Amino acid sequence: MPIVIIMPILGWSWVMLSPLVMAAAGALGFQTLTGDKLKDWLQKEIDKDKKNLRKVNVALEKVMADIVAEELGREERLDFKKGTIILTFRKDARGKFHVEVTGPKSLTMVELLAMGDEFARMIIQQFAHHRIARELDLRGVHIVGEEVNENGDIILHTRKWS
Repeated sequence: MPIVIIMPILGWSWVMLSPLVMAAAGALGFQTLTGDKLKDWLQKEIDKDKKNLRKVNVALEKVMADIVAEELGREERLDFKKGTIILTFRKDARGKFHVEVTGPKSLTMVELLAMGDEFARMIIQQFAHHRIARELDLRGVHIVGEEVNENGDIILHTRKWS
């Protein structure tokens, strides 16, 4: 039995292969999901997921939220996943910032809030660390060492060369 490997060599080769792939998929009983069919399928998947998931908003101190909010434009979002938990930082069209935690309905709202708060604080700490390191570098200050204390605080040791 011959083995056929289809590997695009040039960027435009998908255009030539597309009708062949569509024909083969149709012959095997698959439907092409485009336009309204794709939207309908995606909506059904989203509705199915919503039934099994719980979403809660995490209230963070303004200073903490602003660290991430400044990095996002309107209608942008950052999603982070840890196990079955998804943490979303997003700004709506009006520029209002939201932190949302989505997880399985088997977890209570309190559990989701606690997990989301801890996870959000970790990520915000990394955002702040990155921003401070970038700002120090712009000012000619070099980080020569870092340590993390028992509270999880990051202590930076810096030096500025003249």
